[in-house]
Amino acid sequence: MGMKATIRALLLLTILVATAHACLWDTDTLDEERSDSPSAIELVTGAFARHSAAFYRWRIQDRQQKLEDGDDKPLHYDDIAVAYDKLKESGKAIEWMHKKEGAHPGLYETYANLGTFHIHSGNFPEGIRYIEKALKLNPQAHFNRERHQLYVVKYLQHRVQHGQLVNGKLLLPLSRDPYLEQRNFNRKNHDNPDVEQLSIPDRGIINFYTFIADDLADKTGENYNPKYARMPEDKNQEAIQGILGMMRFGHHDSEVLLECLCDLLVPPGGHGVGNRIAARAMLKASYSTEDEEAKKMYFDKACYAIAGQEGVKIGPLERALRRELLQAEKYFDELVQLEASWVESGVDVESEFRKKYYQNSGDESQLAYFPIEFESVSTPVKRQNVFGYSIFATIASLILGCSIAAHLLPKFMRKRQGSNGP
Repeated sequence: MGMKATIRALLLLTILVATAHACLWDTDTLDEERSDSPSAIELVTGAFARHSAAFYRWRIQDRQQKLEDGDDKPLHYDDIAVAYDKLKESGKAIEWMHKKEGAHPGLYETYANLGTFHIHSGNFPEGIRYIEKALKLNPQAHFNRERHQLYVVKYLQHRVQHGQLVNGKLLLPLSRDPYLEQRNFNRKNHDNPDVEQLSIPDRGIINFYTFIADDLADKTGENYNPKYARMPEDKNQEAIQGILGMMRFGHHDSEVLLECLCDLLVPPGGHGVGNRIAARAMLKASYSTEDEEAKKMYFDKACYAIAGQEGVKIGPLERALRRELLQAEKYFDELVQLEASWVESGVDVESEFRKKYYQNSGDESQLAYFPIEFESVSTPVKRQNVFGYSIFATIASLILGCSIAAHLLPKFMRKRQGSNGP
């Protein structure tokens, strides 16, 4: 069985994609909601069809021309704004959404995109305001993923409130203690009246799974404790799908999203179904940071994710991941070159993209095409020396048989002699 089939069986989910690193809404979103989407392994490694910068520059020109020609569809504004956001020009993206609001006021997609763009620009409060406004119009939008988008933003805010922002930079992993040295100092001198305890904030919730579980928990219970909050499996699966969707249309290599995914796949106090994916996610995060302590902590989280899984070791898994990343890089490089050639030749780039990376199913819906087949990852179980064991068993049987015979034969002979008589 190929890795793709193995992982899909392992996770028991196919991603219903409709979000970005927040929830974007454009033509690609509509296509993906009708498609068979990439699974977790493709998202973690980056081996999935996604557009290049050249494509988004082409789309901006194409949609602006349509608007100038009188084709004033609301989706054209969304396509332009999302393209600018993909090119990391959030200001222009926000500007185009306000143009759309002026021409087509009160649409859910407008507020969803505005929330996303403000979050990307770092304005979390404004982003939250627009996302909540969008959810009032369409509470079930994007399969409830915008709720998980809000969870990610609020989790980041929670960690910042507990000291995770150091010298203007987010300290990663989010489970890392920003005040570890000070906390150890206080523990060491806890019973020493001559040493004043340092004033530092408590750690707060340091796991994305627990953060959501705590929000869903009944806090009026007598034994309520946020550290031990657990959420139902269906809610956990919804959260996993939400994070995977954000990776699909946003930043699939975001350390924050990779860590959130790991937390959900390996919930506290239990064993998640996606331990190997969680380990890959943490290894992937370790490759993209220059912070040596963060690298070590990501690696430790990867080892923890597969701890106790029979036949799975971190060495073979990491070697497999590096091969997968090389495959994914080659795959995307070819895609970038193709889109550049389509733009240069003046053809309809979207049409060419669909012909290359999508295939039609029997009901004419669009099925995404992902050609890479990943290998199965496990540590081979050492084969027993069957031949040696057989020889040992044979010799032992002979010795035991001879011993029994030596013990019983004299008794048998005496009894035989007695029965014959003089």
